[in-house]
Amino acid sequence: MDDLKYNIYIIILLASLVVGGIKFNVLNKTNRVFLVLILLTIIAELAGRAVSIKGKSNYIIYHFFTPIQCVLVLLGYYLDLKNKIILYIIPSMLLLGIILSLWIQPLPHVNTYFMNIEILLFTILTIKYFRDLLSLETTIKLKDFSLFWISCGLLIFCIANIFLLGAFNYIIDSKSNGVTNKFIMKILLYIRYFSNYLYYSSFIVAFLVKQNTISEQNDK
Repeated sequence: MDDLKYNIYIIILLASLVVGGIKFNVLNKTNRVFLVLILLTIIAELAGRAVSIKGKSNYIIYHFFTPIQCVLVLLGYYLDLKNKIILYIIPSMLLLGIILSLWIQPLPHVNTYFMNIEILLFTILTIKYFRDLLSLETTIKLKDFSLFWISCGLLIFCIANIFLLGAFNYIIDSKSNGVTNKFIMKILLYIRYFSNYLYYSSFIVAFLVKQNTISEQNDK
């Protein structure tokens, strides 16, 4: 990210952290997990930025952070849905992250295999959440379920990144001229920035709205 886009990104993350901290006492367990995720994301992004400024590769940071991020998102969804399958997926993703980072895509490679699997998993998870939410027998409005907002942001983020990965592969294999590829890359990066802003802004909304969860409604 260039400086302006990066600064906007960090500001959104910090705003999410501040709002979550202020509302901490009323947050449900899911959102408390996501608040930890926001904090770790800020630390990882600032550390990655600091390393890259020194001219060194920051890939190692994301080899550690991406599996942790995945586990926290899965844990957050488990606490809302109480679906035990998610509990089995959590250690599996941790193990997968270790295997990929040690033997399949070790440094200096980016851990794209894990990222792709993570995006696919998150897409399935958000669709599962929407299905369960729409089938829920309740008079509570969708906007009053905090995870609804995060799921909207996360699904858009996943769709954008699935599109980006396919487009990047096309550019690599494309025989078009460099000017065309640079133009396409610029558009793709703007899409990525927007999806990041939207996703992390969704946490602010989730921290501010009512803290209803699907599992609580099912228990009534």
